[in-house]
Amino acid sequence: MVPPGSRQVLSSGSENPAAAFGENILGAAAEGERIRLPDLSTVFENRAARLRALAPGHDLEGFLRLIAALVTAQHQALSALPPGSMPGASEIGKARLVQRAPLDPAVWSRDESWRVALSRILETVDLEVLPDSARVAREALMQADKDSLESLADRFLSGDVAAGDAAQSVFVAAALQVAWTRMAALLDAGDLAGETEGGDCPACGSPPVAGLISPGGTKFGHRHLHCSLCATSWRYTRVRCVHCGSTDGISFRNLAGTAYLRAECCEACQGYSKVFYLEKARALEPLADDLASLGLDVLVGEEGFARVPNPFVLGMMEPPEK
Repeated sequence: MVPPGSRQVLSSGSENPAAAFGENILGAAAEGERIRLPDLSTVFENRAARLRALAPGHDLEGFLRLIAALVTAQHQALSALPPGSMPGASEIGKARLVQRAPLDPAVWSRDESWRVALSRILETVDLEVLPDSARVAREALMQADKDSLESLADRFLSGDVAAGDAAQSVFVAAALQVAWTRMAALLDAGDLAGETEGGDCPACGSPPVAGLISPGGTKFGHRHLHCSLCATSWRYTRVRCVHCGSTDGISFRNLAGTAYLRAECCEACQGYSKVFYLEKARALEPLADDLASLGLDVLVGEEGFARVPNPFVLGMMEPPEK
């Protein structure tokens, strides 16, 4: 799955990053919008458009087109969802008391709306772009009973996806994203404002898929992490590990000739996260561009760093050891 062109030169450095990237001030945070809840009218539409734009000529073209078709089906599935259930004020209050996000899968019981989304996705996804393995997985899911589907969802949400379940997990991930994104969009951002110090999503507690550096706040801009499940984004300190919070031993890796993307690597916990720079490539979409840069994941992984994989490759790429 790694583009051959990614095996050029992996630039690295243990010193503080270059000032040109605005990351020479360890632990600095810029003022800006703390929480950005997903916009249901555009979140999947923009993601699909970015995937389609990235696909032509890419070594992962077939895979990117597959995910683009899946994300298009996600957008269509939103309109078919039943109302669903939201955590009430008391539940949100309890979640904050135990320092958990209100939509954390560990504390918020999902309803059947995710299975409605799955059914809609399976019915509407463009079959022309599905490889044989995806077609087989689609048919199996269409025949699966409720308990089997819920078991697949449990394993995905716990990060325990076996290689044999990877093809089905792609569809399950898509459906769960639809359900959680819809719920996150209905939250009050003010209820989440105090939860942005950590590297996990303040809305659902999931890990970020990547961080985006956008201009503004200070001359160095500010970083927002983007949730891998519910598409919420939240402001996070620059040059600080998203896994353990350390500001010591932070170094960066990037593929030679790639100015818009770097991996922020932490020597303290051996975790890493991707950082995209809007000033270098303004059409970025975190989940889409993460998938288009899987080569960087493999190369950084070979140095011993790890992160939770993108939801659409969970089971295909090894998650970090717990």
